[in-house]
Amino acid sequence: RTNMAIDYILLGKRIKEKRRNAHMTQAQLAERVDITVPYISRIETDQNHISLELLVNIADALQVSVDNLLSGNQPNLTL
Repeated sequence: RTNMAIDYILLGKRIKEKRRNAHMTQAQLAERVDITVPYISRIETDQNHISLELLVNIADALQVSVDNLLSGNQPNLTL
């Protein structure tokens, strides 16, 4: 059994990358997931650790899987 610790630095970088790929500003993402722009910024720069609920909401807003944000190994979701 392995202990999978979350790499919050990489998670923040992936969120930022996916947000930019979606041509979305921090303000737009913050509005979609009902948090503040400074909070999105702190997540993207590893100054705040993200809750599972917020991670799911961000993944939904960016149309990617949670696994994609956590480990980068799943393709974007298509609707």
